[in-house]
Amino acid sequence: MYRPTGPANLPHDVWTLIAGRTATQSDRELCSLRMSCTAARNAGDEDFVYRCANIPIWDQRWWSVSPMHQSGRNFLARCRQSGHLEVLFRSAVSDLFLGGCRFAGMETMHVVAAQGHSAAQYTAAMMLMLRDDAESKNKGLQTFRGLEAAGALTHCKLVFRGVVQGTWRHLRRLPRLNEENQVCSSHGCPSRGNMSAIYRHQRCGRGWDVNDGDGGAAHIPYVHCRADYELILFVHLFD
Repeated sequence: MYRPTGPANLPHDVWTLIAGRTATQSDRELCSLRMSCTAARNAGDEDFVYRCANIPIWDQRWWSVSPMHQSGRNFLARCRQSGHLEVLFRSAVSDLFLGGCRFAGMETMHVVAAQGHSAAQYTAAMMLMLRDDAESKNKGLQTFRGLEAAGALTHCKLVFRGVVQGTWRHLRRLPRLNEENQVCSSHGCPSRGNMSAIYRHQRCGRGWDVNDGDGGAAHIPYVHCRADYELILFVHLFD
């Protein structure tokens, strides 16, 4: 018996791959594809497809709270439900610094970080090192060392700054750094307590230099002090 071999008769898995590839290009193209036939509509509703959606985290049009963008917010909610990493990352940042449940925000940040999202790893590391207990500081320090070795610190700061300096003008929970929660606790360390002075010397009149890998505290051999310097940079991302 003859069976039609048109696109509508493709296997569901093939349609899902097509929809996923389309989602990486444009949400509008995905919408058009889903309207083309029943098979495309069913495949386009798979979690895999929404995880593939191309949503630049620094494009503030995606994050508007205007009622005119309700359809966009519905799309983002579906992406978050599917496990879209960029949407989950921004949601975690919102919970941590804008409002909502801070514990839930940190849990989400850890989930995203575990998937290899470097900016989430960076944020989680900074928040852990800002805590008072040694266990949290050590966990954060290990992640910081990995990002530092990979040369990822500047990229992470750029991504994070793109979120907090976007449309969020009234952040409610700003991280605080003081002498009591420094990472370096060795009184015999010759660099301990000098990171703020180094920061002021390096940045005076220039603000934050995104290419900070060759300056700042990079020349200091003590990783705990370099971590303290990075915490200063992190706090100033909110300026």
